[in-house]
Amino acid sequence: MAISGRRNCLHSLVLSFLLKFIAAQNYQVTFTIQEEKAPDSFVGDVSSSFSSNIPRVEVGHIKYGFLQQNYIQTLLTLQQTTGVLSTAVVIDRESKTVCQSQALCSFNFDIAVRSSRPQSSFFEIISVTLIIEDINDNAPLFPHSLVLLNIPESATVGTSYHIESAIDLDAGINSVQGYEIGQQNGNFSLDVIQKLDGSFTVKLVLKALLDRESRDKYNVVIIAMDGGNPKKFGAVSVNITVTDANDNVPMFTQTSYNITVRENVTIGSTVLKVTAQDMDIGNNGQILYRLSDTQLDSRVKSIFEMSHDKGELKLKNKLVYESGNSYRIIVEASDNGKQPHVTQAIVIIHVTDVGNNPPTVQINLLEPGNTKFKKIFESVNPGTFVAHINVIDTDTNENGEVICEISDKNFELQPMGRKGYKAVVKNKLDRETQDLHHILISCHDYGTPPLTASSSFIVSVLDENDCVPTFTKPVFTGMIPENYKEFRTFVQVLATDQDLDRNGEVRYYIDEESTPYKFWINEMDGSLRADQVFDREETPVVTLKVIARDLGNPSLSNKAKVQLTIEDKNDNAPIIDNPKNFTIMENKNSGSLVGVLRATDYDEGKNAQMMFVIKPEFEFSVPFVVFPDGTIKTNRQLDREEKSNYEFTVVVFDLGTPRLTSSANVTIFVKDMNDNAPKLKFPLPNNKTVIVLGDVSRGYKVTQIEARDDDEGLNTIKSYDITSGNEKDLFFIDPKLGGIYLKKSVIINQNQTFLLNIAVKDGGHPQHTTNSSLKIVMVRALNATSHISGDDNNSNTLIVVIVVILTAVLSIVMIMVICFLRRFDHRSKARKNLDIVAPDEKYPKCYMEDPSHYLTNSKDSHEHLTLSYDPMTNITTMKRKEVSFDIDDHTDHSDTRENHNTTMSTFSVPESEKLQGMSISEEGEESIPNSNNGRLNKLQMLQYHQAILESQTRAWLQTQEGQEEGSSFDVTLPDDKCSDTSEEVTASDSGKGGSEDDIPSNHSRDLKNRVHGVVPGKFQTRHYVAPEFRRQGSLQRKACDINFEDNRVHSPASPLSDDTPYRPESRASLANSTPRPSSRAAMFYPNEHTFNRTLDSVGDHTSDWDSASYV
Repeated sequence: MAISGRRNCLHSLVLSFLLKFIAAQNYQVTFTIQEEKAPDSFVGDVSSSFSSNIPRVEVGHIKYGFLQQNYIQTLLTLQQTTGVLSTAVVIDRESKTVCQSQALCSFNFDIAVRSSRPQSSFFEIISVTLIIEDINDNAPLFPHSLVLLNIPESATVGTSYHIESAIDLDAGINSVQGYEIGQQNGNFSLDVIQKLDGSFTVKLVLKALLDRESRDKYNVVIIAMDGGNPKKFGAVSVNITVTDANDNVPMFTQTSYNITVRENVTIGSTVLKVTAQDMDIGNNGQILYRLSDTQLDSRVKSIFEMSHDKGELKLKNKLVYESGNSYRIIVEASDNGKQPHVTQAIVIIHVTDVGNNPPTVQINLLEPGNTKFKKIFESVNPGTFVAHINVIDTDTNENGEVICEISDKNFELQPMGRKGYKAVVKNKLDRETQDLHHILISCHDYGTPPLTASSSFIVSVLDENDCVPTFTKPVFTGMIPENYKEFRTFVQVLATDQDLDRNGEVRYYIDEESTPYKFWINEMDGSLRADQVFDREETPVVTLKVIARDLGNPSLSNKAKVQLTIEDKNDNAPIIDNPKNFTIMENKNSGSLVGVLRATDYDEGKNAQMMFVIKPEFEFSVPFVVFPDGTIKTNRQLDREEKSNYEFTVVVFDLGTPRLTSSANVTIFVKDMNDNAPKLKFPLPNNKTVIVLGDVSRGYKVTQIEARDDDEGLNTIKSYDITSGNEKDLFFIDPKLGGIYLKKSVIINQNQTFLLNIAVKDGGHPQHTTNSSLKIVMVRALNATSHISGDDNNSNTLIVVIVVILTAVLSIVMIMVICFLRRFDHRSKARKNLDIVAPDEKYPKCYMEDPSHYLTNSKDSHEHLTLSYDPMTNITTMKRKEVSFDIDDHTDHSDTRENHNTTMSTFSVPESEKLQGMSISEEGEESIPNSNNGRLNKLQMLQYHQAILESQTRAWLQTQEGQEEGSSFDVTLPDDKCSDTSEEVTASDSGKGGSEDDIPSNHSRDLKNRVHGVVPGKFQTRHYVAPEFRRQGSLQRKACDINFEDNRVHSPASPLSDDTPYRPESRASLANSTPRPSSRAAMFYPNEHTFNRTLDSVGDHTSDWDSASYV
């Protein structure tokens, strides 16, 4: 059992080691297959290199699959259980999706091997390399099957002409390996050079001089061959036309002419017609005749003249017979070339008397019937016999000597002694050029004057198959609708053959090597049809060649090009091209050009005409207009600081049927321009002082210039500079960061002030500069002397200064403590006596000001009462020099209120409610009859106020009946804007959300509850706002309501009317209230958050005060 356990343990260790070893292996296999194999052809077995390493437990559970989804799965299939790879389609190595023309065609992919056994962790990857071998399935193909080449006959031997090389889609040995030239007369050869990339340079080289007059056309066939087995060939036909050069001199048919003319020849008659020939063509072969400027006989130009085009020598004046005299005339023949050639001949004219017989001309054609019609084939060689000419002249001597001429230059007369002449073929005949020749034989004797006789016959040239069919056009064009499936004629070709009968009958065929597409042609009439569907975007033009072949023997053929244009259908949507991102400078005028969008539509014509529009949801949300041609313009000025980029969608659609569209996102970036000057945060005109205390060393940072610029890039702040005020060169400013530092160590013995002018500049163009002044105060230290002033101060003076400073500091502290105690004492006593809280100040009181102005005995008067309050007035009647620190002081303050002068509120006193019998004793005192001291006591005054306020409040409540609970309530007060407490309180500026617009409308209901439901014996305050005190959204609060036990005293309001809107005032917490900045109390109660950085900052930071200071 122990041995068996050890074996099992050993087997487990070995198995674990093998699994780890196998897992660490990298399996690779390579398969090779030839292209063009049929589908399901065997490629390889991936399991062959792996099966031996499969663990026993996994045998029978192995599954194979492609590791990744890629293009190889379209070419191969994999059996999951066996791992056998086979072809899925016929693989064309030269196709665009496979390898095209690459020398090595291979694919690398991975196959995953896994186990289907549950809970098995077996997984491996086999790397497979598939090599696709090339077969010779493509022949070399020249770009053009026919090349037209013009070579001047003056070209020198060795001149070469480039021929486009052939292309073979196969690779390696199966591609083009060489070129050769077809059979020809040896005038041309090939110069083939193989380049480094394996391609060839092919040149046609001239080996011999050309003579157009001998031969003007050549046809050379160049053959390209590959290295496959068997080899494949491709050919191109080179039609060479030899162009003319003026290398031939006109030649007269005779170098001299000797004629006899009767003296009675009429003026204007043609005496002689000379003929010259030039083997050149065109202007080089055009001959002009003239008399030579230099004549041997001076009489010639006065008697004779010559026609330039026909060479006719005519009589200009009457001839005069002179025995033994003759005229010797030099005539010239010149061609019309750029450098004309000239040749001369001499004409001798003898003048004789009249008295001679003309010769007789007889023509024998050796044809049956001896007619004047001769038939010969066009293929006969020069020198072939045509006719015999017999001339008879019965005269003697010179009158009997006869010479003959033939009119057609294609034939000539050859003398046969006394047997006359024979007419033979001189030049090669061409029936297609001229099938009938009218030949005139002219003979004249040498009599004086010579007599002439003539006779004619006709030569008919018979046809032979020497003409190839000629197409009516070199290129035939037609049109095929895109995606068209019907089988109909799109173009018809036509060729003619100048030969006759079967030699001129033409049949039509398609050159199958010229096109890979399927076409059908009617061989009788040349109508061409397409047998497949075309996609214009893939194949806009289809080119093929058709063959016209005659029925002669041997048969001759020719080729023509057919070019078929695929008519477009709207099957492609336009696509917006890049760029789609544009930039524009800010602040440009509305209508400025941003950019132009371009789009591509692979259709053509109207189907490719496009229009651009902005997507509707962006039409009003972006400041741009997109025009139909893609132009983008602004519709308003842009501000980069407001927004630096915009993104919207543009739609493009074509004008085809149906319309097709696409869209793209366009992004426009707003470029910055220098339209903002630097803005200073410090120093400011109202905050510009910096204090330097005590002695400081070199490099001490005095302060930091704080500025910002809303622009960006180069347009932001570039430099800080001290423009003036630094004449002692004591300060240095960091030009980049704006920090101001001392350049020297300073010991100060007296206070000094420096006013520096600071300039902050940006880097834009034009450059903006912001200037400000900075006040630097250097306060003397207690134990130092000043290096700036350079004076030595007395130490006693320094001690005195220190004592003064300490005394001042202690005094300030004591004053602050006294103020605090007085303030606390003031508040405690006020609460104990009246518990009054005023709207605008910390310690308010309500009392009468100048009662004599309001209280009179007249019943008809309508006076005002005034509640006055001064927060800085002492509450008690202590002497001005007395200071009380007793918070619980019981001093009688009952008569102190009449000394206060600050107006609290003003209201009208109704006539019915004026006190009867009240008198005025003196300013500020109220008197009534039967009073011991002539004054109203405090209780009587409060009762009087209560009566007035209660009557007016009751009247107001009656006007409010029927109105909704949330209606407004305003108490109109007379203008009181001159007293210390008549300050405008702007609640909306407090920053605490306590503005009048934020107060809920239920304050009206709250006010009614307060008026009708006051708890007796409890002192309460109510504050209301008059409409005339609302200025620029702020509230003036001047009312004071007092409820003293059961006697309620309200601030009176202005007379109420039915159309006057009222609203209760807003209330703020006493704990958060603070005097307005412009009030007298504000100077003693600064906001605790105020940052007292400089000497000027206390009075300048007005924005830090809480302006909504009311209860």
